[in-house]
Amino acid sequence: MKFTQNNIPEDNMLKAIVFDYNGVLVDDLRVHEEAYLFAAKLHNRPLSKETVQRYVSYAIDKKRKFYFGDISDQAWENILRTKTERYFEIASQKSLVFPDVKTILGSLSKKYTLALMSNTTRENFTGVFPAAIASIFKETLFADEVDNPKPSPEPLQTIMGRLGVNKDACCYVGDSLLDVEMSKSAGVTVFGVATGHNSLDELRHAGADYAVNRLSEVERILMG
Repeated sequence: MKFTQNNIPEDNMLKAIVFDYNGVLVDDLRVHEEAYLFAAKLHNRPLSKETVQRYVSYAIDKKRKFYFGDISDQAWENILRTKTERYFEIASQKSLVFPDVKTILGSLSKKYTLALMSNTTRENFTGVFPAAIASIFKETLFADEVDNPKPSPEPLQTIMGRLGVNKDACCYVGDSLLDVEMSKSAGVTVFGVATGHNSLDELRHAGADYAVNRLSEVERILMG
């Protein structure tokens, strides 16, 4: 499934849009960054801002090794507990949802089935994302609910199965190189939105079918 220059699907087959969460719907990547750095410092573990950003899109279990190497289960549990507490402390002070998300999702839901698939945890999602907006999604799937999180294509394939659509009837909207890698592996058209840590050029170079500056551009393309 591709789009014409008039931004209309060539075969009119698009039925579902699957969204990433962090960096696409919520502006919280820097909150995660601050929380990890806070936890690392408190527990006397070296960790740089650059390392946090490089691996922030990976699932939590992957971050353990990328951020701290071979540490004990107890040490990791302590760090993760501190990190999570710090994240929710910051999140409670302000809304992290991008300002136009509710309007955009409401608009797209009139024409397409919407779903969410992310490397975050369900706890992080339900603790921050407004239930009224979350109800727009027909299906949601998180890293702590799958065996092989992205960049494996399995989570995206799983949620397409739940939606009852094939790769030609679905597209994915993400902000990271992992999102592009996963979508390409699954054979799904991917929109790379440069509201996370990756630039337009990086998303294009990784193979994004569309690289845009903001989520509203995805709406414009898909709604025609």
